[in-house]
Order: sequence, then structure tokens, then C-alpha cells
Amino acid sequence: MLLPLSLPSITVAFLLVGVGSAQDEPALVRKGSCFEVHCHGGDESLADRALAAVEPVWAAVASTLGRSEARPRRLLTVHLYRTIGGYEAADRRLTNGKFARNLAMTHYASESAHVALQPPCSDETLRAFGLPGLTVEMLAWEATHLVRRELLGTHAEHPMWLIDGLAADTARTVARQQLAPEAEAWPTADTAVGRVQRLELGRRLPPASAILADRIDELDMQDRYAARAVFFAYLRTEHAGALGKVLAAVRSTGGGKGYLERVSAVATTSFGKKLDPGFAQHAAALHQAWFEVYRSLVPCEGGWQQIAFPDTNAIAWHQRPVDGGALRIAGGLRILPGDGKQMNVLFGRTDAGDFYSVAFVADVGFTVFSFRAKDNEWRALGGGAAPSLRRGYTSDFVIEARGDTLRVQIDGLHWDFELPQKLPNAVPWGLGAQAGGEGAAMGTAGLWTGVRASVP
Repeated sequence: MLLPLSLPSITVAFLLVGVGSAQDEPALVRKGSCFEVHCHGGDESLADRALAAVEPVWAAVASTLGRSEARPRRLLTVHLYRTIGGYEAADRRLTNGKFARNLAMTHYASESAHVALQPPCSDETLRAFGLPGLTVEMLAWEATHLVRRELLGTHAEHPMWLIDGLAADTARTVARQQLAPEAEAWPTADTAVGRVQRLELGRRLPPASAILADRIDELDMQDRYAARAVFFAYLRTEHAGALGKVLAAVRSTGGGKGYLERVSAVATTSFGKKLDPGFAQHAAALHQAWFEVYRSLVPCEGGWQQIAFPDTNAIAWHQRPVDGGALRIAGGLRILPGDGKQMNVLFGRTDAGDFYSVAFVADVGFTVFSFRAKDNEWRALGGGAAPSLRRGYTSDFVIEARGDTLRVQIDGLHWDFELPQKLPNAVPWGLGAQAGGEGAAMGTAGLWTGVRASVP
């Protein structure tokens, strides 16, 4: 059955349990030079890839914090759970479920990090991708917290701009190096920039001095993470010398009462009075290729992996529209086995939030939908059967739209449609993967290859 793209609330509970339960099974343990990974569920390949995701973190964080010569006293422990249920059981045991929504957390009391494989996916998807890119990021993110704790005894007193900013910077650098070193765009980093720019446009972006002083509680969780990530990247690129002085103060200042105040005084002096206008100008000038409404789109060898969570569609809009009132999107798509089997190409979004979607469904064909935001209305404009569009195989597609006409082509077959409204002069486009449906343990997972958007 062909389904339109649903648009759920941004707040997601993530309470679905993955396939099976691994928390009571013996974990596979892999030991490296700095970390040991306990893989709960999954096979040896999964454990090996998880170790590879965290091993580079030590050197990266130690270098940033000015402790390049340091070595861990013992191997740092990271747990990867094949299922969300396995992670949730550990989170309940350690924190009474405090980090259920996050699907990743570091538990300082037990000196361990815990990450759910995310988005949940089939074994066939793991064989195709190795590890979901989002999982690689989260493993490196939580491993960063462990390294910071090992290197600096004052870790529990560090300012949040350092805690979250360093983790985001390290995680995305490590993931990029492992998954797609040549990639020009990185959607999670791009989306953080986009969030900060939207805050600025809405006059809601806190000044840099407020981020530095950890006074940004009025922002929601995702915007706080974004602000700290972009702020830390700004400090590294525009104020590297001053950041070095502040990190030296973080290392040398004794903990206890007044720690943050003493570190903040060094930061204020080191960064000077131009920090606020400089950060706003820096953020406004940044360019991003993607904005992820819902995760997860990640560059990988050969293209882009996109995986939806069980109950939330993955949606990513490219931030460079095609001008001229016309659009051609061409490439390949491969829908992998799982509960979901639908990949979506989105285009023609207007300021009112209206857009079109071509929904490709493995072993079925495709449907063209028109979405009207005002009434939350989906209208099917037609579709076609495509025998070659099979799960696990790559199909070539071409979507050409001009004015109010549309042609969809799959592996040489084509269909023509009339659009109810003409395309805007600047035509936005995006990519999506469908959720798995009610009761599903996983959403759609697929690979986009050679996707290009241009004027036809």
C-alpha cells in the first residue's frame, strides 16, 4: 500500500522496542588501545565497527584539550545495544529512565557510555551500511564524554558549551572520517547551523556571552545542542588562540566552589568584547546544504544512507533550490529489507508549507502526492506500477517537473501527470524515508546514489 508522507510532532517518545531483546544475552567484547566496546546483540562485525567508531576519539579529544601525551589509565567502556529495548533496560537500571528519549547517555558513576543502535534497522541494512551513520555519531559523542572525564577531574563542573560543543565537534569529525571523508555536506552539522540561523531570524538567538555563561535554558533541547555546537565550531575557527587559553584554564583551575566563575572570568578576558557581534555575523554567513526535519540522512561510500525511525518519517530538505520554475532530479535508489519499504522524493515546497512527493514503494511502484499544509491534506495525483522497483535492488529514477507538468521515470518506463499548482520560481527539493507504520520495529532504510538536482 502506498502511503503519503505523514508529518508528526517534533517530540518523539522513542518507546518502541527493537527486534528481539539482547539485554540478557552475553555481550560481545572488543578491546582496542583506548576503549572496550560491549555489543549487546548483533554479530562480531557490529562489535568491530563499534570499536572502530570510538577508538579515534581519544586522540581527537586529548589533542583539543591540550593533553596529547596522555593515555587512559584503563580501557574506557562503551556499550552498544542492538535494540532500543536493550538500551532502555540499561537506562532504567542506571538512571531510572532519565535518558530514554536520548537513546544515548554517559553514566559517570559507572564510568560507562551507552548507545542504542539508531535508527533501528534490519540485519540486511547493517550488512549494507556497516553501522547507521547516526549510531557512529552517537558512539563518538558519548565516548567524548568518557575521554573528557578521564583527562580532567573537574569534568562534572565543566560549562555546557564545552561539554556539548566538544562532543558535537568530535562526533561529526570522526563520523565524517569513517563514513565519507570526501563529503562536502554533513546533515547533522548543517541542521545545527540551520537551527541557529532560524533562531537569529526570529530574534531568539542568545548572544555568545549567554551561551558562554550557560544562560540559554529558554531554548528547547535541540536548539540548545545546535547553539552550543555552532558556537564551539566558531571558537575553534575564529578564536583558536583564545580558546586555547580558556581550555588551559579549564585544565588548571581547581574544582569546587567558584570553579565556573573562575573559568568564565578567563573566558571573558580571553575572548574580548567582540564575541557577541562576531558570533552572530559568523552564524549568519554559514552555508548549509541540508536541513533535517527528522533524522536520519548521512553521507556514505557511494551515496547517502537514509533510515527512518519506526514511528517517524525521515525528512531532509536541500537548502539550495533550483531556479527557473522547473526541476530535474535523477539518481538511483535501493530500498533495503525492513518493516518500511518506501522512499520519497520531495519537491516544490512553498512558503505556506505545501509541496509534492513522489513515493517509491518496493515491489509495488510509486504514487505522486500533493500536500497542502493549511488543511493537512494529502491528495494522490496518480501513480504507476514498476516491476523493476524491487527491495534490495537499485533502480534508476528521473523526476522532471516544469510549471504544472510532471514526468516520473523508473528504469526506462515513464508516466506523465498534471500538477494542481505551478511550481514556484525557486524549486526546493528533498529526500525522505517512510516510517514503518503502526507496531513496526523499524522504519524504511535505503540508499540514494548519484542524486543530482538541476534545471531540466
